[in-house]
Amino acid sequence: MKCASLLLAVAAACAAMPASAGCGEHAPRGGSREAAFVRQVIERTPVYLKDFGVPGGAVAVIEKGEVVLARGFGTADAATGRAVANDTLFNIGSTSKSVAAWGAMRLVREGRLSLDEPVDARLKRWHLPASAYPVAGVTLRRLLSHTAGLSVSGYRGWGPDDILPTLEQSLSGQTNGAGGLTLVEAPGGRMAYSGGGYTLMQLLVEETAGRPFADYMRDSVLRPLGMTDSSFSLTPAVLGRAARAYDELGEETPTPRFVEVAAAGMYADIDDMACYALASIGNAPGAAVLGAEKLDLMTSPAPGTDGQRGLGYAIQAAGNGFPDGVERVGHDGGNRGWQTFFWVSRRNRDGLIVLTNGSNGWNVSNQLVADWMEWKAGKRLPIPRSIAASLLPSLHRDGVAAAIARYRQLKASSPSGYSFNPGELNRLGYALLHRGRVQDAVAMWELNAREYPDDWNVHDSLGDGYAAAGLADKAVASFTRSLALNPANSHAREMIARVRRGDSFTF
Repeated sequence: MKCASLLLAVAAACAAMPASAGCGEHAPRGGSREAAFVRQVIERTPVYLKDFGVPGGAVAVIEKGEVVLARGFGTADAATGRAVANDTLFNIGSTSKSVAAWGAMRLVREGRLSLDEPVDARLKRWHLPASAYPVAGVTLRRLLSHTAGLSVSGYRGWGPDDILPTLEQSLSGQTNGAGGLTLVEAPGGRMAYSGGGYTLMQLLVEETAGRPFADYMRDSVLRPLGMTDSSFSLTPAVLGRAARAYDELGEETPTPRFVEVAAAGMYADIDDMACYALASIGNAPGAAVLGAEKLDLMTSPAPGTDGQRGLGYAIQAAGNGFPDGVERVGHDGGNRGWQTFFWVSRRNRDGLIVLTNGSNGWNVSNQLVADWMEWKAGKRLPIPRSIAASLLPSLHRDGVAAAIARYRQLKASSPSGYSFNPGELNRLGYALLHRGRVQDAVAMWELNAREYPDDWNVHDSLGDGYAAAGLADKAVASFTRSLALNPANSHAREMIARVRRGDSFTF
């Protein structure tokens, strides 16, 4: 693997490290506990992929500061049978934020940015709209820790034929439904996840570095860390090496495209993510790029986060997350057709990374995490099975009415054995909608609204379904109900106006 050779090229700090500290896969001794766990991962991962309708994935296991496994499984392209290899690229969704934060923190280390100065005062191309709250309170520290009081939790992305907006246009609201970035509460008051805050950070980095964000990240972070295949730019070369994306139905779906790449747009392979894991733990390449002090800051609780967030990293405190009682830092990620799990312990120098090219990939990650914790702590996590994935056989074989009947049967017979929550049916509905199965999507969302009548996002999605079906009155009623439950839902407000104008809708 690539990172071992990198050690020879990174200044004095790296030269002092042993060869085993690189990213190269280290084969554990045949009779060791490590070897037994590696064999288990190799045996079980293909089974998990099949169980949950995910074509392919890649897994890395870090133990004692070494990569003991980094390998692809299944297919990158179901149509051609192309297998997932170590250099197959995956979109890593919101895990992009963790890597992107390294770019901002490198500028802080170089003295070109400050964590606590007002961000808006540094910007030239775009400024936060006036607000009842102090714009000067929006700082880089608060952007990276989701405590800046900003809107836009996440992005849907754009299709392959859409013209991408500029970064400034995205910040102003051209976001395919996510709304514009605004200051909606007092900065520093509490943690509220904001992908939009990372888009503002992306602009800040671009203006400070004087370069496009993807180019700056490539030269200042990715290559120095040995992540030579990774990219924040979805070029034809990247697309050519990437896996195909597959939705909740197990069918190929166009990979979403983003101008907001710091929030959701990075592509990486499993070898590169293993390099990033070792850098996050504190191995030599990371120390050379960022410095131990800044890495410690990024992986320690930030003010206003109740101990749950650092700068770019989420934090699972010891005794309050993983059952082995070890504190870990990381960041999960997901976009339509992709799911990523990334967590490491700096104290224990271990970690687990799972990349998948399916919307149901989080089920695969959950089972591998259960295996990992059983190996670590001798206790298996009781993880329910995905109800959406469990409905797929009925849905494919007999249609949506049979799937709904199966849902009711499983909820009555095994309510704790499956993940009954509004997000499951919500995602399945969008997968149906994207396939043009509008009536099936509406039926799934109507079931969801009956099951979860007080969930604003459920009614928002049902509104999308009614809008696509041309049922204007029902669409407005659903969006109005969503707004009553969540007045900050700008998508519902925008959709009401569009429905009343008589717009047509495709999703």
